[in-house]
Order: sequence, then structure tokens, then C-alpha cells
Amino acid sequence: MSDSVAPQWIDDLFPFPTPPALRTLMDIAWQHAYDFYLENEIYDYVLLKTHYGFMFDLTMIPRPPDGCECYPEFSEQIRQPPMPMFATPEFVPFGALGTGAYVGWLVPAPELERPDHPVALGDGHDYGVTLIGADTRAGLEFMLSWALRRFREHPERDPESYRGEVRRLIDRLAAELFVRPDPDKAYTGSTWHGSAVAADTEFDIVFDVPEGWRHEPGYDGIGVLAPANAFADREPVVADVYLRNEPLEPVLTDAARALDAGHPATTLLGLKDTFVNSPTCYFAGLKPLWAQAYRDLGRPQLAERLDLMTSMYQDLPCYCDSPHPSALIA
Repeated sequence: MSDSVAPQWIDDLFPFPTPPALRTLMDIAWQHAYDFYLENEIYDYVLLKTHYGFMFDLTMIPRPPDGCECYPEFSEQIRQPPMPMFATPEFVPFGALGTGAYVGWLVPAPELERPDHPVALGDGHDYGVTLIGADTRAGLEFMLSWALRRFREHPERDPESYRGEVRRLIDRLAAELFVRPDPDKAYTGSTWHGSAVAADTEFDIVFDVPEGWRHEPGYDGIGVLAPANAFADREPVVADVYLRNEPLEPVLTDAARALDAGHPATTLLGLKDTFVNSPTCYFAGLKPLWAQAYRDLGRPQLAERLDLMTSMYQDLPCYCDSPHPSALIA
């Protein structure tokens, strides 16, 4: 790293302050991109997102410093946070593995303003998440361990010299982050299958529940964490279309009734569980009440993440045998 001092980057990347361990990585990438700017008089923000030494991509990047000429051209659209397929808004990714999988935080109640969050893997192909660790540092250690394991499991893909360079880069990052990646290390909540990762079916994700709050598990692996009085004294109506071909209308009626009664947590649980157990075309019908439940719970940042899901689901075909409620998606 050069002696140049980059301007301070603004911490507006996520709906909450960036946890310290990830800030360390952002500082490294930010300095690297700024050094490139000083040498070439061009600010390449791609160096932030796809920093070679990280073995994975960052999902969010800071804005370039004022007055920097950028190539490629920078726009705010570039900073749209990703929303992996089949994920619910409580999963906020910070790293992409390049396989369709993302590593990110589980943030069921951002209004608690906790300094760090549990970290999980979302594979982008199935509903649910796989817990990796209790905080960002554990998640970053897993990502480095995964890189080591991938290179060990597939030695035919890369020459020995390249694998040696990877080892040196990982060792440098491990020293910066104070972690000890190991290709054979077991991570709570997950199991290795070669270089792939699967959820430990014997493990349930548990959140720290404040006094006077409740956590109800959900089919997305995250569930709902909210004040106890935001839950009704009954289970929500949930449609299981795949197993029982149940219609959407009773779910929406029940969800609206729970909202009107001041129980947005019960509404949220029923809508999320229905989302997991229904075809993707149901999302349009679920979204309005889903967003309102977040807003009633004081979680507008999660309601905004539903808008990111809209772009993924609005153009998918519907193969349902009968019509069902569908909201117009703006």
C-alpha cells in the first residue's frame, strides 16, 4: 500500500453502519482505488468492487471522491444493493462468491441498531439461508476458508504458481482481519460437501431477543423478530401452493386483518412464509401488505428492499391454473 492518503469514504453503503471488520476491507479497497487514481488520473470504481486480493466481490461501493474523473462512468444506479433471488429483505449481502451465492448479514430488526449481525450464505438457487457465523469477522473468515478449499478441491483449474499467489493474498487478508481461515474448519450451522456448502439441518438460527420481544422462526430461515405486542395470539394464515394448491386470497385477507388489529409481526410472518411456499408470481400480490408490515414495524429500509425484488419477479411468467390477486408493480 502506498503512502498516499485517500479521502474518507462516506458510510452510506447499507441500511445500517458498516460493521468494523468489513470497514477494514473497504479501507483496503478504497486506498487501492485511490492509489490507482493518483497514478493514472482515472478513478476506476471497479477496483473497489472486484479487488483481486479479496477472492470475492464486494456488493456495495462508496461514491468516488469529488472531482475524480471516473472510468467506467459512475452513476448512482451502480450502487443499487443486490437482492439475491429467493432471499427475503432481512438478508443483506456484502460479498459475492462468483457462483451465484452471496454472503451477508441477517438483520431481522434494523431499528435495534446493533453494531454487527449474524452472517449467512444465500445460494441464489433455493429459499432459505445457511448460517456461517455470529458476526462479520466470522463471515469473512469463512469466505477465505472457502477460497482455500475451492483451490484445494479443484487443483486442475489453476497452476501451482497461481495457487501460491492466492495463498499469499489470503494470508495477508487474514492478518489484516485477525482471522485464521482453514479449508477444513467447520462453521456453525453449515457443512462442507467438497467445495460446496450446505445447511446443517440439525441447526436452527437463533437471534438475540431483547426483553419484551419475540422471535418466530420462518420458512426463509430468518423468521420475524419484533416486540411481543406486534404479534397476534394466533398463527397467521399461510398458503402452501406447492403441496396443497392453496389460494392466495385467504392469506391476504388474514394479513390485512392482522395489520388493522395492530399486529404487523404476524402479518409479516404469514406473508414471508407464503412467499417461500408459493410460485414467484404470487410476489406481486404479497408485496403491498408486506411493505406495510415493515413500515408499521418501523423498518422502512426493509420495505425499500422489496422494491429491489420487484425488478426480478415482475416479468416472470405465471403458470397457475387459476387467477389470483396481483398488484400492479410500478
